[in-house]
Amino acid sequence: MIKLGIGLLFMQAALPQSALAQSARTRQNVGPPIPVQMGYRVSPDTVIIGQPFNLFVKIAAPMGVRFEFPVGPDTAMQNGVRPIELRGEKLVSMLGDTAVALYHLVAWDLGIQPLRIPDVRAAFGGAERQLPLTGASVFVRSVLPADTSLRIPKPPRPLIVLPIFNWWPWLALLAAIVVGILLWWAWRRYRNRPRAPVDPYVRAQREFERIERMGLLEADRGREYLALTVDVAREYLAARVPRVRRSDTTSELLREMQPRDGVEAELPRLLERADLVKFAEADITSDEAREAGLEMRAIVDHVEARLNPESEPAKKAATRERAA
Repeated sequence: MIKLGIGLLFMQAALPQSALAQSARTRQNVGPPIPVQMGYRVSPDTVIIGQPFNLFVKIAAPMGVRFEFPVGPDTAMQNGVRPIELRGEKLVSMLGDTAVALYHLVAWDLGIQPLRIPDVRAAFGGAERQLPLTGASVFVRSVLPADTSLRIPKPPRPLIVLPIFNWWPWLALLAAIVVGILLWWAWRRYRNRPRAPVDPYVRAQREFERIERMGLLEADRGREYLALTVDVAREYLAARVPRVRRSDTTSELLREMQPRDGVEAELPRLLERADLVKFAEADITSDEAREAGLEMRAIVDHVEARLNPESEPAKKAATRERAA
């Protein structure tokens, strides 16, 4: 008991005078008094609207006293304004025989604002005591100047005018670009389309005609005329005769064809003469080159008639045989 009395004396010296006055008033409650002391502090005691502040409550009592702290301030509004509002939750802890509570509050009205915190309840041995916090308040100051008539408001800003953008020319340009890309794609597809295969005999006849139109014999270029004519014949034989390839040498081509009958028997002589003209630069007159060219064309007709009975050379050959 001596230690308890000394502790209460120290608590009385430490608590604010307002808390002591509240404690003195609580002793007048009916029933056996509970020896408790309560103090509180508002920090900061002057704020502006919306600025958070704290209410710190500290109660000293003998061991075994139970405390019930209110949840928060009274939520009733005055003139449509809620003066005090709790932010978060209250924090309560026990340090030995001392209870501590912390409230995070915000004020929403000007002037001296009571915190409107309900009483703290203390209970011990069937007795109950109310510890009021009605004296806790905060001062909410205004941020306006003392003389509001000196305040010059900013001029009103002009209305936001959204510019009207004409999208039609850009849409037309985009459509033209898309159409151009599609046309280019279609033209490219058409240009790269697969070509229909050309009959080897038809292609050979076209090449023979092209060589004749070049006028090589008239320009005394018989060697070039013979070389081109033989190349066309070799291309035809490689496309039409089995096992004959374009890369075959003269001896390989003759071995695969084995020409014996008709004009085909002249093929070895013509190919050997062409090799001499092409690789050994042998001389040949325009008349000899023309005669060799006609023989090469005759060999192509003969091979076509032999391998393709439905071809035009085969029909002409059959007509000649019937006439003979």
